[in-house]
Amino acid sequence: MAKAVAVTAADLAPIKPRQQTVTRQRGVVSSADLVPLQFRMSPEFVRAFKQAALDRDMKLNELLNTCFHEFMKNA
Repeated sequence: MAKAVAVTAADLAPIKPRQQTVTRQRGVVSSADLVPLQFRMSPEFVRAFKQAALDRDMKLNELLNTCFHEFMKNA
């Protein structure tokens, strides 16, 4: 039977600190300052909207915000 080994906090520390991804970083506005907006759309629209955001290297909320501002400019 193997002996039990005492584990310390140093043993539980990650070997290598997590690096931030090279993809999109968090926005300038903290998540705590944002309000959720929830509505249902068809699966086809959701897929197309997500693809449009991906094609433009934008987050979903950035694309929605841009679309809304363009709509208000032209309204």
